[in-house]
Amino acid sequence: MILHEVALVPLLLALAAFATPIFTLFVRNRYFYSSYMLMVAIIVTIFSYKTLKTVMGGHIVVYTFGGWPPPLGIAYTVDFMNGILGLLASVLFLKISIYSFWYYGRSVGYEWLTTLVLLLMAGVTGCVYTGDIFNFFVMLEILCISSYALVAFFKRRKWAIEASISYAFIGAIATTFFLFGVSFIYAAYGTLNIADIAAKAQSIASTVLHLWSGLCVGDTCFGNIALASAVSIALMLWALTFEAGIFPNNYWLPSAYTEAPTPASALFAGIVDKVGTYGILRIMLTMFSSSSILMFKTLGVPFRDLVLLILSILGMVSGYIGSLIMVIQRDVKRFLSYSTISHIGLLFIPFIGFASGYSEETMAKTLAAIIFHSIVHALSESMLFIGFGTLATISGSRKIDDIRGYGRRYPVIISAITIGLLSLLGLAPLPGFFSKYMLFLSMMETSAYIQAISIIVISGISAIGYFRIVYLLILPRPESSHEGHRIFLPTVLCTIVALILLTLGVIYTVYDIYGMLVEGSRMVVSSSGIREYIVAVDTAAIRVTSRGGR
Repeated sequence: MILHEVALVPLLLALAAFATPIFTLFVRNRYFYSSYMLMVAIIVTIFSYKTLKTVMGGHIVVYTFGGWPPPLGIAYTVDFMNGILGLLASVLFLKISIYSFWYYGRSVGYEWLTTLVLLLMAGVTGCVYTGDIFNFFVMLEILCISSYALVAFFKRRKWAIEASISYAFIGAIATTFFLFGVSFIYAAYGTLNIADIAAKAQSIASTVLHLWSGLCVGDTCFGNIALASAVSIALMLWALTFEAGIFPNNYWLPSAYTEAPTPASALFAGIVDKVGTYGILRIMLTMFSSSSILMFKTLGVPFRDLVLLILSILGMVSGYIGSLIMVIQRDVKRFLSYSTISHIGLLFIPFIGFASGYSEETMAKTLAAIIFHSIVHALSESMLFIGFGTLATISGSRKIDDIRGYGRRYPVIISAITIGLLSLLGLAPLPGFFSKYMLFLSMMETSAYIQAISIIVISGISAIGYFRIVYLLILPRPESSHEGHRIFLPTVLCTIVALILLTLGVIYTVYDIYGMLVEGSRMVVSSSGIREYIVAVDTAAIRVTSRGGR
């Protein structure tokens, strides 16, 4: 189904980003830039919602740019998985845009911060919506470059420059590896379109796609297609685990998230790390499913299953490392950064559930758990960065000890922060409990008992850190000159998010959210769902070709 709005989301964000420096020639008022970003965020959220609504109606949205038929041209392809992530990204952007009205009053260079945030969101939404693996690389570069600049935004801080250089140096290597992986894909399959690659990797016939990119079945492929696919997977997944912040590629994350401006940190923790997770899911579930060319044996195990097992183990290691180091942190933003590492680890632990030995129903339940926990973590962690970032701004310090006792001075925002912390902990009836329970159930169903127990243990270790913060916030506060600041807008914003979390937990117990997520996920992981994804793009190619295309 054609839907122009899906193409307008990243395009609008990119155009808005490039227009912002022009506005600086005429306008310097901070309210103008806050209002400008809010207006763009509202439009993008509406477009993303319309896209998801169309997908929920049983359609796969395909938009072909410039009238070029895929795989010759770029096609944006949206199903249940990236439809939800696209709307999630837009909602977080809307939240940050509202927060900017308060934050811009306490920072300088807000016009350039607006430019970089808009560019970051263009990269995020472009990665999420694209149906072309090379276009994913291009959008990933846009995302990364804007991220490097955001980390170094406070250029007078030496640690910000150090964090940005570290992030940029390794990030440049990671994206180069991703490009090498894309090159192997193109050399072997003769195409860059995800649906076309999936069709060839799984020997699914297409009507028009192969006419543009050539046949690739058995001996008709270029070289050793299995080896080329394995090498490309190794290269691309290394880059995507870096972007997701999974061990051992997560050493850059705490410094980068800590030194970036609070709006950027909230976006990093909320959605940027999900881009890497989404990229891996798209590659392993759509391009190379359990019936793909990657099922050749390595060490007596199908190569694809071995990769999923390694990712699951790395997720466990990340979860343990994040929770253990989080407990001893004294900087509140570093505390939240390690909390993010821990929760991204939780998202990777269930990857073992996508192995070939399990049913499509089990895979659907696993993906549903990952999607729901992604939503819960994104809402909670981004709200905590806003809340704690606000307290750090008014206290003039990021040290946890310096915000001790703020619960008595600012009880409303501290109450919202507490709800966010308890949701991440997984305390019922908050949605974090249900998302972790879904992760646990998916592991029990696959008999992955070590992974299931690790989810509980990691949550238990994290509880020490979360309860410590809550305890410090409600302690009596010593006299200080940092009192009486107006934080009405951040308080309202955090309260709204906290109420959304509470409502989400109640809705989960009343309505069958679990069943809805499983049903949508089934169309992503099932063989019929993958065929529908391919057919949707193939149909779009037929439609463009029949009317002449280019």
